[in-house]
Amino acid sequence: MTDIHDDLRRATVDAIRKARADMGREFGSDPIHGFALCTDDNLMTLYSAACTKSWVAEREAEYQGIGSIYVEWNQSAGDRHFESISKTLAALAESDQSTSKQRFDCLRLALEDCRAEGLFDSDTVLLCGNTDGVGEMEAEAVDRLNSTAIAGQVAGDLCVAEYGDDCVPADRSPSQGTGSFLGKLMAGFQQAFRRDANQLTSMEIVPGRGVEGCEIGFARDAAREVFGNTQSTSANYFEFPHLGVDVQCRKKRIDAIYFFFRTKNYEPFNGNTREGIGARSTAKQVVRTYGTPDKQDQGPTSSGGTYERLYYRRLGIEFNFRHNELEDIRVYDATDVESGP
Repeated sequence: MTDIHDDLRRATVDAIRKARADMGREFGSDPIHGFALCTDDNLMTLYSAACTKSWVAEREAEYQGIGSIYVEWNQSAGDRHFESISKTLAALAESDQSTSKQRFDCLRLALEDCRAEGLFDSDTVLLCGNTDGVGEMEAEAVDRLNSTAIAGQVAGDLCVAEYGDDCVPADRSPSQGTGSFLGKLMAGFQQAFRRDANQLTSMEIVPGRGVEGCEIGFARDAAREVFGNTQSTSANYFEFPHLGVDVQCRKKRIDAIYFFFRTKNYEPFNGNTREGIGARSTAKQVVRTYGTPDKQDQGPTSSGGTYERLYYRRLGIEFNFRHNELEDIRVYDATDVESGP
């Protein structure tokens, strides 16, 4: 490993130490159940996720396996300490000095260092992975970072979360065959991580409010409760491209929500407004549904097409059309003039 990767490893260890201190103050005597370093496909971003034993205990009856699915963990985990690491990862990814595997190994080794240092209890689940799915590196990290018993529990949890009790392997020990064990981990992770997208079918957008569980004025953590963890390192803007949603926050409260239907690098949002406006709706249908807009913009685009924006400030919703197709919907507080266009 080159010096630049040694530096990344040391910086990550330092960030984890600071995050662990934050968690100690935040959680008090409530023991940490799990801590994870979360990144993306290209190893260009990094944030942390954590959950306590009481947090898991309150939820595992209704969501079996949640103690191993770090995309669902939403307790404070010192995200701010990893912002500089994200910048370093992004710079390395754009250079020819680093591979994804080298960067991933730095993150995993940093967690191993912290385990050896005693920052985490022996029964704390440590994970390092991609928020979009898990491959062999991530699955191997589960094995490397945890005891045989915990690694086996993670594999079992992820299988149960998706398939039920019948899928739990009779022998969870990785010593019985690493390839088979990693395969079970990978299959379980991949199925469990698809859960987020499947849960968002037929969600209803309410003008001036948002969607059930994630509404304007709610605490910003509500966004992660509904949409899962975000790849964004900003405390005020959360991106969920795999679900077609962004959430903007102000003063730790949800300020605006964006639902994307035709935006580059975003999956189309699977849902409609309460009144039935969705991906296939036209501007005329919007006007027929909501009446004359408070403001309307239109004109040519640089690509030779047209754009049209319909603003309903009195309702707290706006519609953005491009080339006569609905590109996105924005929802905000109808009573808050600053949030409107």
